[in-house]
Amino acid sequence: MINLKNEVEKFNRKNKKPDIYLVVNAQDYTQKVSEYDIKHSSNSEFFSAEELGKIASSLFEIGCYVNIFYTELDFIKFVLKNNSRLDYENLLVLNLSRDGNLEGKKSLIPAFCDMIGIKYSGSNPFVVSLCRNKFIWSSVLKNHAINVPDFFAIKNRTKIGKSYMKKDKKVIIKNIFESASIGLDEKSVVSDLIIDDSFLENNDNILIQNYVEGREIEVPFFKIGKEFIVSNPVCIEFSNGENFLTSMSSDSYNYRFSSLDDISLSEKIKEETKRIAEILDLSVYGRVDYRIDKNNKFFVIDIATMPYTISHSSFAYWFKKENLNYSDLYKILLLSTEIKYLP
Repeated sequence: MINLKNEVEKFNRKNKKPDIYLVVNAQDYTQKVSEYDIKHSSNSEFFSAEELGKIASSLFEIGCYVNIFYTELDFIKFVLKNNSRLDYENLLVLNLSRDGNLEGKKSLIPAFCDMIGIKYSGSNPFVVSLCRNKFIWSSVLKNHAINVPDFFAIKNRTKIGKSYMKKDKKVIIKNIFESASIGLDEKSVVSDLIIDDSFLENNDNILIQNYVEGREIEVPFFKIGKEFIVSNPVCIEFSNGENFLTSMSSDSYNYRFSSLDDISLSEKIKEETKRIAEILDLSVYGRVDYRIDKNNKFFVIDIATMPYTISHSSFAYWFKKENLNYSDLYKILLLSTEIKYLP
């Protein structure tokens, strides 16, 4: 049976470990070293020096040589310049890049790698872009009878989608294509929202979603070949009175993780996570986030095709619960990437 420990041992038995090109953005550094005048992501999207150090040291620890690129364009320029002498057979791109501020920003490196023929971590560029837009993936999942909170969007000052929300219901207002917590604060949850000309004039590219009172959970997973390894749901416990993950709590890591203790509910959520990954064609790894209401009904609130694997993440919590090392996480990530490209 496929499980994390067996796959870790499988990686350990490899005679030759892959060479890694790590494409990653660093706080207060990526923008400084970039040769181009582009619209950068906010620092909250980028990795701190400490986070990046733990990722890179884990890759060295498991026996890989690592070349780090702090901007996407530096990586692309390097590959184009040195294309004829690169060992593509033993090269893997660990893509953690997320610079820019538009919907397709996380698709740049996968699209380039597909064109050149380089193996890379994560889903293909189409899937990555699709899952950036909350309105589109929510519509797809709803069409497949997956529970998502009732929703509609505001784009180009126009309301898109039908609304079944009752007037007395709370709603949460999100950026339609940013990561889930970016821009969220306590004012993002409102009651009796009025969509008038003034609101349309001052709000664009937003998703308005029914707010689900209850617990917030994350479900990390790997797809290794055709099989899935799915974590038990990881609950987010807030320490400052918040009920959902805001920008402030996310940036300061002002929360902790715990395990969902309802075994039956946990298994249902894990099966739903597999189904979602298959519907959306997520590959290598990912994460599905849910809210669980008082009746144990669970709703999908976010899809991550390039989820954080830093030491303070639900992935790291999962591996710790399995009595595995933090560096073992990258063994599974690299192994699942290699298997993705097997004939």
